[in-house]
Amino acid sequence: MILSNFLLPRSCVLCGTRVDNGGFCDACRADLPWIGSACERCGQPLPAGRHCVECQLHPPPFDKAFAPFLYTFPVDSALKALKFRRQLQYAPAFGGLLPPFLEALFTDADALIPVPLHRRRHALRGFNQATELCRYLHKASGLPIILSVDRIRHTRPQIGLEAAERRRNMKAAFRVRGALHCRHPLIIDDVMTTGETCGHLSEALLEAGSSSVSVLAIARAALP
Repeated sequence: MILSNFLLPRSCVLCGTRVDNGGFCDACRADLPWIGSACERCGQPLPAGRHCVECQLHPPPFDKAFAPFLYTFPVDSALKALKFRRQLQYAPAFGGLLPPFLEALFTDADALIPVPLHRRRHALRGFNQATELCRYLHKASGLPIILSVDRIRHTRPQIGLEAAERRRNMKAAFRVRGALHCRHPLIIDDVMTTGETCGHLSEALLEAGSSSVSVLAIARAALP
């Protein structure tokens, strides 16, 4: 299923106001939970400074991560509706917001890599929301989408797990098939929660030959 084949909705996906370019009306877009300041390394909301304490003490394997929105209402509800209730209108709405951030923040990226789903979860859901987001970035930038990365372990959701459990949960979860023909891949996902998923995926990409890895997501969960 290619969700990007669907036409952009002709009304705002949040309030129903008529719009010409689909997605969000100006008022709803302004009211989204934009992240004002964040750690330049992991994307965690940060009141001041360039890097959070955790990244200073334990830098993640990726070089940079960014998400424009906090994972809170209405973004969290919309993304859950997309993934778990197949509310397909949210894919083009959010996907259409990403290209300006790619152009401004990730000028050295040479490929797009959606966070893969395990085959069982992909079969149950019918699509991978990260792959659909990649399609909008590919259309805007021309960067290739690499689909030769597999999630080989059916992992538990990361939310609610302790730090040690998160690491064990994602250990050896990803595998790159064949040669990786890129040097600076950009991982794409809908939500970045703890960073463990993107961290382990980054390690697999670095082991496969990438020189650096970055992450672009729709939303970032604010951790305590």
